[in-house]
Amino acid sequence: MIRKRIALVTSAATALAGGLVGVILTAGPAAAATVSQPLQTMVANLPVATEVRTGYDRDLFNHWIDADGDGCNTRYEVLIAEATTAPAVGSGCALSGGAWLSYYDGATWTDPSDLDIDHMVPLAESWDSGSRNWTSAQREAYANDLGDARALVAVTDNVNQSKSDQDPAEWVPSLAGVRCRYVTEWTAVKTRWGLTVDTAEKSALTTYAAACTNSTVTVEIVIGNGTTTSPTVSPSPTVTPTGGTCTGSNGTDVTVPDAGAAVTSSVTIAGCSRSAASATSTAYVNIVHPFRGDLSIWLYAPDGTYYVLTSASSADSAANVDTTYTANLSSETANGTWTLSVKDNYSGDSGYLNTWTLTV
Repeated sequence: MIRKRIALVTSAATALAGGLVGVILTAGPAAAATVSQPLQTMVANLPVATEVRTGYDRDLFNHWIDADGDGCNTRYEVLIAEATTAPAVGSGCALSGGAWLSYYDGATWTDPSDLDIDHMVPLAESWDSGSRNWTSAQREAYANDLGDARALVAVTDNVNQSKSDQDPAEWVPSLAGVRCRYVTEWTAVKTRWGLTVDTAEKSALTTYAAACTNSTVTVEIVIGNGTTTSPTVSPSPTVTPTGGTCTGSNGTDVTVPDAGAAVTSSVTIAGCSRSAASATSTAYVNIVHPFRGDLSIWLYAPDGTYYVLTSASSADSAANVDTTYTANLSSETANGTWTLSVKDNYSGDSGYLNTWTLTV
């Protein structure tokens, strides 16, 4: 997807030309960040905010799309995936011979036209809860989210229509036995997309979750949830390892503001048995951000020398940094305070540094 963005900083090459010492490190493949928490904890961590409906229009969420170009749009992809009896797929993605169970009401259907594809968190509710601040590409991705089976669900059409855009304070499935599933899926989607909840919604989710088995819920994050994003700290609190280790880790969340100043997070390594850092030192970095290509990341050694972990690249539109960088830091002393610096180079979105670990 092509995004219109405005670059707001000079490149790493320009910085190097200014006389600072820099070494470009190599990176392994990046992957989306995940969160695993007990259900009741995940509910408790949903941030509360006032809902805002102003400006909502369903047409702002482009759906249903055929993302993989196989002739079946998102609606049909969900129907195929959720069928209890696999349908035959004909020309134009016409489905026949299948069967579907609508878990909201326990009804079974053999005609796809009897089913709606429900956005677990309705489009209007997502707008109220934060998607009004997204780009059109992000809203399209949300409306067609096939990356998490909980986001879209095939259900009886009139049941979906009765749900409309209501949250769990106003509507839950009529079958009491599936309400824990519903609350879990609602919470997972809100967490996945960094959406807020209002006071009544939070109260209802808390009450329902308290009556459910407190099972661990795992979610792959697309957009960082504001509840885990602390105010920008520069430098952030230092974590000092013990026991002579040559590894330091800092898990204090630091906001990476939209097109703002660089933020930093530090670790202090003390008592390392080596006086010099290793030639195969590694820096594991986890940053939640809608577009990792927006980010420039530097590692500063105790003497102030810096190493470029990655420079911003508008060609990289994937989400999140979950990457281990490797470099020869043998010219640096192992012990001392090491600092990670992160900057968002483009306007339109923000994120947060979740954790980073340095092994020297």
